[in-house]
Amino acid sequence: MARVERVMQLQDFLRAHEATTVAEIAAALEVSVRTVHRDLATLRDQGVPISSDSGPGGGVRLERARGLTAVHLSLEEVVALWLAANLSATASSLPWGSAARSGLEKLFASVPKERARGMRELCRRVVVGRPASARVLAEVGTPPEELLAVFERAFREQVCLSFDYQDRHGKASRRLVEPHGLLVEAPVWYVLARDVEKSAARIFRMDRIRRARVVPERSFVPDMEGLKAQAVAQKQEAQSP
Repeated sequence: MARVERVMQLQDFLRAHEATTVAEIAAALEVSVRTVHRDLATLRDQGVPISSDSGPGGGVRLERARGLTAVHLSLEEVVALWLAANLSATASSLPWGSAARSGLEKLFASVPKERARGMRELCRRVVVGRPASARVLAEVGTPPEELLAVFERAFREQVCLSFDYQDRHGKASRRLVEPHGLLVEAPVWYVLARDVEKSAARIFRMDRIRRARVVPERSFVPDMEGLKAQAVAQKQEAQSP
């Protein structure tokens, strides 16, 4: 793995353990003991408060009493936190609900502008609506286990998604779509997409999707506003005499 990523993983590992050893770190990160010592030195040079015990085991710990250290979150982790905060807000007024939002804003402010922009753009593609209706809850099924991982990859990497779909009338078809957005009406979620072959805006419910796979050779540029405008135009056209 890249050295920067490895050092970040080392810091996350230390944060997750009260105390550990150099040997344990090396085994967990699958690197040599020498590499661990070098990466520990890098973290210390960056001001991360790390203490070590002398002896064969090489005890290592993060000095938590000296304050919080930077937390390195992936884009997926940021979106997960954003989604959790918004879902709690739709359910009811929960304690610390506003704190969750302000905490995320501080997170966005603490990272480089380009990375913060990427985080915000990914979050804007996730729409949280009202909880699913009683009718939907009564008929909704369970999506295949592999769907989440496949969808997350296509959504994150901005590549197309291919799957079998059965609509509400029971009609089956094979689809190739651009997954521009995600609509969550807890506990049900929908893919907001552009059907490539039909060149039309479409919405697909999670439990009606089967045999999903990523199509990495077909990339797209997310455009939620364009997709929304297309969906409105399609609805107006369908209603016109």
